[in-house]
Amino acid sequence: MSAAPAASVESTGTPYRYRTAAQISTYPLDFPHMAHLLAHQIRVWSPMVERIVVTIDTFRSRSGRYRGEDYDKNLHALRELALGLAKVHPEVEVVEVDYSPQARREVARALFGSDDMPVKAWDGGPFYAYFYGLHHAQARYIAHFDGDMLFGGASPTWMNEAIACMEADPDVLMTSPFPGPPRADHAILGHDDPLLRRVPDLAYPAYRFESASTRIFMIDMARLRDRVGPLPLERPKASSRIKAKLLGNPPDVIEAEQLLGIVLRRHGLHRIDMLGTGNGLWSLHPPYRGPRFYAQLAQLVEAVESNRIPDAQRGHYDVHDSLIDWSSERLRTRRHKRLLRLLKDRLLVGAR
Repeated sequence: MSAAPAASVESTGTPYRYRTAAQISTYPLDFPHMAHLLAHQIRVWSPMVERIVVTIDTFRSRSGRYRGEDYDKNLHALRELALGLAKVHPEVEVVEVDYSPQARREVARALFGSDDMPVKAWDGGPFYAYFYGLHHAQARYIAHFDGDMLFGGASPTWMNEAIACMEADPDVLMTSPFPGPPRADHAILGHDDPLLRRVPDLAYPAYRFESASTRIFMIDMARLRDRVGPLPLERPKASSRIKAKLLGNPPDVIEAEQLLGIVLRRHGLHRIDMLGTGNGLWSLHPPYRGPRFYAQLAQLVEAVESNRIPDAQRGHYDVHDSLIDWSSERLRTRRHKRLLRLLKDRLLVGAR
């Protein structure tokens, strides 16, 4: 048994079959962490939404961090995992991203007002797959997130509170769970959005952003249609187009989250990251992968779900060393970057 492409909604006559949905973007090489995280994500979101769509992106990039070994083995394992969970959770649908010309035309027409769209961003990262997932969630309010996200608080009222927040402010296009487990003062740390500011007039902690992240967001698709219209296909800068060609990637479009951030700023729209009432809902993201992470992932999920969070982690949206010691992963990343810089310098010298 394998996951099938989603049915077309182009001929239904109505744009949204559902009011709410969660859409989880996965890739075959995600399987080692999805083995622990997919069930966790379903537990958190099932009480809040009508359906959960798990999209599996089977397109293999030619270069960069989106390649990897054991692709076929991981694809089979991810399919079996997702389909197994769908058998016991009737609200879950597993959909493989359809790259056929007909499917691409449907998504491009629905969201970009064009007959086709780039498959990948200039850096080889997913692009079409994100928008395919949004389109085939078939809901007005869609909580999208990547397969490596964890969620604490697990308030079953968060989705409705987020919708109420959007209904109260016509300039809010997106909401997101609170970025990291909350501190006592509700300060958030490590964000680089210079326009970030606290929202003072809500009954719960919340911050306003003018940037987007494809790690997680909840979007009002009707407001996107009415306030923005067709999305733009923004071209990368010249240096990025050159890098794309060297890497064998299509040089036609910037990353999806950069494009969504441009849309927010261009149309005077915002994203609000909000905790919600009661225990609220907050997100957590692992910044690295490695043996230590996989060995401790089950414990991490249990700590997040039971709210056994050290004070040093609070206020941070990335998993902190107080939960997992990342020192070896940071060292490996620094070595990798040094090797890349050395290779770049040698290529420049050779070109002279």
